[in-house]
Amino acid sequence: MKKIFFVTLIVSSLFVFAQDEEEGQSRESMAVDATATQWSYQFAYEGFFDYRTDEIAPGVTRPEGRKGFVQFRFVAPVPKGKLPFTMLPRLTLRLVEDQYGTYGFGSSDLFILGIVNQWKTGRWGLGPQVNFPASGPTFGNTSWGYGLAGAITQRAWKDRFFFAFLVQQTWSSKEGVTYAGTLALNPSFVIQIAKGFYAGNGDYVISYNWQDKSWFIPIGIRAGKAFVGDKTTWNVYGEYSTSALYNDWQGPVATHAFRVNVQFQIPLNL
Repeated sequence: MKKIFFVTLIVSSLFVFAQDEEEGQSRESMAVDATATQWSYQFAYEGFFDYRTDEIAPGVTRPEGRKGFVQFRFVAPVPKGKLPFTMLPRLTLRLVEDQYGTYGFGSSDLFILGIVNQWKTGRWGLGPQVNFPASGPTFGNTSWGYGLAGAITQRAWKDRFFFAFLVQQTWSSKEGVTYAGTLALNPSFVIQIAKGFYAGNGDYVISYNWQDKSWFIPIGIRAGKAFVGDKTTWNVYGEYSTSALYNDWQGPVATHAFRVNVQFQIPLNL
């Protein structure tokens, strides 16, 4: 575990070679861009319904999962000028409701994205991630997790189209044995419709389990509205998802999931 932590620090130190130049991104595009240089306060609720009850082995029914969670996500940018590169620390805290209707702390993390490079219509970054231990096994992994996460974004059609791809990988230790956590892949896109209204595929994560080599792929849709003011933005959206590929996945699989989100943003350098 210590080796993983030191590797994370070494990779982070490479950011001294980074460059970061803001390029005329529209406020509507910034509202849906998690890598934009802005303060962000996000409150969300996601609920899971109608878990699948197929067999994952002969005579073994797929288990039921958590009922939902309340999420607070906070981004506190440290812009270029104070450092030789922009840093975007992102803290995610979740209050999880397990399958028994009990609430506890789980599935929470700290991710510090360093913007390694930025061009006129996009940027990419890399940084360390720390997963916090859940308060109980029904709320998530009860061990600390350490690893890396990276993101790349691209804009097109005069900022009317936005694409992002986020990769997260952490490692945990249990009884002295280090093991790879689930690989998380989050491709997302957003299309601006008119006057702040937008649609996209939602914030749903493709998961790969290294232990049993299985995939879980959800599919979703998001609709939202960015209310852009002179100095601040309110971003409100709703999402729906269902499971697209899960046959070999050994964990719970929700048939339906819904999320509602309210986000307050303060862009810098306005």
